[in-house]
Amino acid sequence: MARVARNRAVWSPRKSTPRRRLIALAVLVGLGSAAGACAYHGNFDDPIQRRLQWFSFLDGGDIRADCAPGRPDRYRLVYNARFAEQVRAYEVTADGAGGAYLTARARGPYSNLLRFGLDDPLAPFRWARSEATLSPAEFHAFKAALAADGFLAPPPVGDRYSSERFYWVASGCVDGTHHFGAWRYPSARFAAMTVPGFLFERDKTGTPVNLPHAVGGGDYAGPPGRTGEAGSDAPFWITIDADGIGGAPR
Repeated sequence: MARVARNRAVWSPRKSTPRRRLIALAVLVGLGSAAGACAYHGNFDDPIQRRLQWFSFLDGGDIRADCAPGRPDRYRLVYNARFAEQVRAYEVTADGAGGAYLTARARGPYSNLLRFGLDDPLAPFRWARSEATLSPAEFHAFKAALAADGFLAPPPVGDRYSSERFYWVASGCVDGTHHFGAWRYPSARFAAMTVPGFLFERDKTGTPVNLPHAVGGGDYAGPPGRTGEAGSDAPFWITIDADGIGGAPR
């Protein structure tokens, strides 16, 4: 306990320096890594846990595990717009009255270190967030758009998606049945998608959309993404399974 007290004295705001801030952040991340689990448990707004659980979040294992007849419809869609540049996540949950709740989250590059402060040292890593309510008509339009985009059909099993490219993945519980979808740019399936426009129109995070565009060079050809890489800008890739992504904890 005495050692902890001495550390608190060292990291007082009055004595803080850029180097000490970075060391303090590294210590916090290390502690979080030791304590966190790999499976996503709904703690998205905790940046350390999100880092550790990113692949589980993409996989939608929590949605799949909770999906059963009588459970409310629930959806998660993630837009990977070159991971180091931007990622957006959307969650839609039926409200029991015909409509739904929409939560939008977005982040750009991990570069805004000016937001760092000892009161919240992880502030630069938190995502912008907005919430909206979908009317029954809007919720119906959302489901129709997602179905038209091929969400209810089998996903492209075996496809490999690079974090350095653009893609969408979606997981959902629809009428008690779990579905998973994936769309990679460039492809005809990606070009035909309509649900992104629906979501972007209702996204009030204030983060401009990084639209898909041609990227030079080849895809990252190293090992598949691992939990330890998920919260940094290190390239990784995912493989599409029949009901999620390969290698994600379940």
